[in-house]
Formats: sequence, C-alpha cells, structure tokens
Amino acid sequence: KQGIQDRIPGYRVRMGFGLHYGWAVECAIGTRHKIDASYLSPHVNLASRLEAATKQYGVSILISGESHGLLSHEVKLLCRIVDRVTVKGSNTPMCLFTYDVPSLLCCHGDLPDEIDLGLGGMDMKTFWRTVRPSTTDNFRQTWAKAMVHYLGGISGQTANWPVALKYFDRCLDMRPKDGPTRAICDYIVSVAGNDGSAPAD
Repeated sequence: KQGIQDRIPGYRVRMGFGLHYGWAVECAIGTRHKIDASYLSPHVNLASRLEAATKQYGVSILISGESHGLLSHEVKLLCRIVDRVTVKGSNTPMCLFTYDVPSLLCCHGDLPDEIDLGLGGMDMKTFWRTVRPSTTDNFRQTWAKAMVHYLGGISGQTANWPVALKYFDRCLDMRPKDGPTRAICDYIVSVAGNDGSAPAD
C-alpha cells in the first residue's frame, strides 16, 4: 500500500511457510472462558520447524519431501531442492524444497499488481503458467548441478564440495542475494575439511 510506503519507506512484510503432510489430532485447549483449537502431532511440529527454517535459508516457503511428492510433475519442476537434513528424533534424511515466489511489480517483481490470485481468478494450469518462479531456467539448471555435487547421491559418498562451490558461485553471480545459496556456502565453509572436502558423516 502506498500510504504505508509514504509513512515507512521500504517497509515490507516477510512471512515464512512450512509445508508438510501427515496426520494430526485436532483438540480444544483452554477454559470455559477461552477455548482455542489446536493440532497435535509430530507432523505439525515438523511443519513448525520448517517455518522457522525459512529464515535460515532465506526463503518464503520450505516444503518437505513428503509434501513435494504429492505435487504434480509439472509443479515439481518449478520447485528446487534446498537441502537434505536429518531432523531431531529421526534417523532418516529428509529433502527440503522451495518454490521461488515471484513478487509484484510494486515490489520490484514481474507480476502485475492487479493480478487476481484468488480461488476464482484462474484455473490451476493458468496459475502455474502465470506465476512462474522468480528464478530463471539457467539459474535452476546451475543450482541443480551444484546440488548434485553438494549432496553426493543418496548416501552422500560422492559429494564433491569444491566443485559444488564453483557452481554455487555461479548461482550467486546470477542472484547475489539468494538465501539458499548463501546458507549452503556458509555451511560448507564452516564444516569442510582443510582441502574443502565434505566430512565423512
């Protein structure tokens, strides 16, 4: 809104969303004076952790591998893998994905300010054709090559972090403020061996 920008120049609201799929128990918590609905399950806790991790990775949305697996093939291609992590309480690594949300023209993006993204505004195929990721095809291809060398396959045994860093540097040339690239580069620098190699575990 222009009125807010006039009063607080450069003001922006940033929100993070963690998307995960699983069961939950809905229950009412409180007293007869105030009752709130709550949802309890390890899946709800994981979604909350993903939401918190959006700040670490500098993205608006973090999607668990379980949720990513439910997407159509076309939509999966618009997402990019961000990392593979093992969360507390689990021994199974989980892949994290993001969708690089585009911005409106008023926020220096490409989407028209008057676009109607409501439920009745357009069908899903038109939506995904219109609301393309803010990253370019070239960026996503370079990112994918970097992640192959960073993750090193399912077991991580073929990781080649020096090569991964070269691709990540190319990503930063294209998007200097890209949150996931910066987060992973910082992580590599903090835990890599003297030769830049990935740790054994």
